[in-house]
Amino acid sequence: MDKPAQPEWISLQNKALAHGIGALSQHELLQLIGAPQRGAVILPEEASGIDALRALKQNAIGEFSRDYHIGIGTACKLAASLELGTRYWCQPLRPGQALNDPEQVRHWLRTELRDRPREIFGCLFLDARHRLIRYEELFAGSLDGAEVHPRVVVQQALRNQAAAVLLVHNHPSGHPEPSAADHALTVRMKQALMLVDIRVLDHFIVAGNTVTSFAERGWL
Repeated sequence: MDKPAQPEWISLQNKALAHGIGALSQHELLQLIGAPQRGAVILPEEASGIDALRALKQNAIGEFSRDYHIGIGTACKLAASLELGTRYWCQPLRPGQALNDPEQVRHWLRTELRDRPREIFGCLFLDARHRLIRYEELFAGSLDGAEVHPRVVVQQALRNQAAAVLLVHNHPSGHPEPSAADHALTVRMKQALMLVDIRVLDHFIVAGNTVTSFAERGWL
């Protein structure tokens, strides 16, 4: 008599044990994470696509559950796994930490803002030795813009007793190049903060996996 077929999740566990977790495809990883203790959940192939995972990361758990016909519990497990991976690969910036490594800042900003569905404008407030005082998200807008008021940024910079700031916003469209409005805003921010002796060290734009630096382009 033939042996009964193994549930798919047991086969995936055996593959991971034999070859390492890196040997599993993205879809197989989702199958393994989504499998309950008894039986298996068959996730559609399209659920492992980048757009689907981005939606799940953007807290659209209910939509993911509905669109791919899986339970809320399984969708929550998948979302939790994505969040754990994010936290593992990107340690949060901490108050008092010297921000001397631009690549570290880029990596953190990319992880923090890449998957936001709306445009966010924020500031990293720094002391005279470029140590982080606080990161604040000050304005939120739509898919293609956010209304930003320099006086609010100046007020928050003074409240945090900052000596310098790093400006940052995202482009949910994924287009990394600064717009004319981005350039104009940077000039206005620099002028407004200069009046209270606070320096603008850089303006970062996060678009997908690309982070554009105004300072590196020579625009500051």
